[in-house]
This record gives sequence, structure tokens and C-alpha cells, in this order.
Amino acid sequence: MMEPLISIRNLKKHFTVKGGKLAAVDGINLDIQKGETYGLVGESGCGKSTAGRTIVRIYEPTDGEMFYKGQDIYKLPRHEILEIRKNFQMIFQDPYASLNPRMTVMDIVAEPLDIHKAYKTKKEREDRVIELLELVGLSEEHANRFPHEFSGGQRQRIGIARALALNPEFVVCDEPISALDVSIQAQVINLLKNLQEKLGLTYLFIAHDLSMVRYISDKVAVMYLGHIMEQAETEELFNNPLHPYTKALLSAIPIPDPEVQKSKHRILLTGDVPSPINPKPGCRFVERCAYAVDRCHHETPELLEISPGHRSACHRTIEIMEAKARGEESKLITRDTSAL
Repeated sequence: MMEPLISIRNLKKHFTVKGGKLAAVDGINLDIQKGETYGLVGESGCGKSTAGRTIVRIYEPTDGEMFYKGQDIYKLPRHEILEIRKNFQMIFQDPYASLNPRMTVMDIVAEPLDIHKAYKTKKEREDRVIELLELVGLSEEHANRFPHEFSGGQRQRIGIARALALNPEFVVCDEPISALDVSIQAQVINLLKNLQEKLGLTYLFIAHDLSMVRYISDKVAVMYLGHIMEQAETEELFNNPLHPYTKALLSAIPIPDPEVQKSKHRILLTGDVPSPINPKPGCRFVERCAYAVDRCHHETPELLEISPGHRSACHRTIEIMEAKARGEESKLITRDTSAL
């Protein structure tokens, strides 16, 4: 296998808060190949957006390594990272908050060019901005307008144009469609896919919409309270989920067939989501897991490879798989999580 374009090792981002340490990201590992889309999913508050911002170094990591083409960029001082930093960009969740309302679209899209002094003349700057606007489906006439004159979908296209200004290789898409109308979401997703094919981009696609993640992603990692619970190629994960948390997430996806939906088994997560402040040893999912045993409360499970490319962080994964093959999976359940 080729060397990953991006390789994350034991990435941590902790915040000091009243009451102790908030472990937003607590030791995750990712390998992202050039040209692929890697989906990162989980409930709100699980740390996925913090992970994305730490990877592109908007937040300084508490610990860990990030290798870009084999070089650990976290070891570089700030003044040396500027040139490499052009290769990493981010598309933000809220197109209403991420664009400066007092700047024209021309200046918003040109901001990365200004910071990196990536043009020689004003004409070259303007030409590049117009080229980027046309690339995302806008036109030259939009360049001198202000953000409030655009719809949400158009604003997100402006944000995408800004992210592409410096010809990055790697783009973190932080829930780029969650603030948009459903009718616009598919347009933006298809734009991202087309841009990836045209420009050879590599994406980390952060979302909680599992159906959209399945559509756009080559691989998926499932995150819960700062830990990755499961990793696999997309179809493998959706067709053969191993971790109890992944199974619960997938069981909540609605099916557009009333008869199938009616007969579908829904897993109901009981118990409260634990606080990420001063986390205790053990599995982060233990308080809501149907299969939890005493070991799960005291020992944090490792993310182990169960089959080629498919990893699960659960002490009982193999045991559950073997019981399922015998038709005896229900015997391992220690808490009722069924829902009608």
C-alpha cells in the first residue's frame, strides 16, 4: 500500500475548563490516502470538529503526531509551517458565520492569496478569484457583492472557493452541509465530488448525516467522546458493523420503504452521555452499551484490526461475532436496548 498522504498518530486535544481537563480528542489514529474521502462521524459533541481543527492546526495539539508525506508537521515551528500550511484548508460548517460580512466576495476569496503573497499584480489576484468563483458555480458579477446578498448554498460555495485558493491537497470539510436546506445539500456534495475528481483533492469529511457520509466517503471512522470506536471501508462498515455504538447509529437511519422501516430493529441507547471532563478509565461507551461487562468499566479497549482494514475498539467484538454466527448474540446482552 502507498504511504498515506495524511497520517495521524495518538492525536489529543485537551482543554482546561472549570472542574478539570476536557478531553475533546483523546488519542485518535487515522491514515488518509491521497485522493480519497475519509468520513468522520459521531453524535454532536463527540470531538470530531475539534479533531478536524486540530489536524489543520487551527488548534494546537495537546499531544500526538501528524505526518504529511512522511514529515511530522507538528514538530515544525510556526514560521516554518506557513509554506506547508497552504496544502491544508478547511470548509466550515456555518456559511453565515465563517464569512466576514464587511468584506466583498473578492476580498474574502483572495484572503489566503494575500496572506501567502501568492500573486504579483492586482490583475493576477482578480483573475484568480474569478477563476475560483467560476470553479464553484458562481460568476464574475458576484465578486463585488457582500455575503448578506447570497443564499446559504451560495455562501458555502464562496467558502469552498476560499478554501481552494492556494491549490491545497488536503481539505477538512467540517459538516459543510448541515446548515443548508435539504434541497441544496445534494448540490454542494456533488460539487465537492466534482472538485475532488478535477483537482485531485483529499477530504476529511466530518458529519453526523450517515446517509451522506455513505454517499461521499471511501472509508469511515466512528467517533464517540474523543475516541474512535470503529474504522473500515464505507460499505464494509455499513454492511457489517462490529461495534455496539456503530450498530446503534446505523439502526437510526430511516429507510424510504414503510414496510421495511416498520420491521426494522431499532437499537435504543439508554443511559446518559458521560462528561468528557476528567474521563475515567474504561470504555467511553460503557454506560450506554448493551454488552457491557465489568472489564469494560475499568479497561479502555484498543482499536484492533478484526479483519483486513476493519478495526473495532470493543473488548467483546470477537465474542459477539462468534455468538452471532451461532444465533446466540442475545445471550451476551446485559442491558435492554430494543425499541419498537
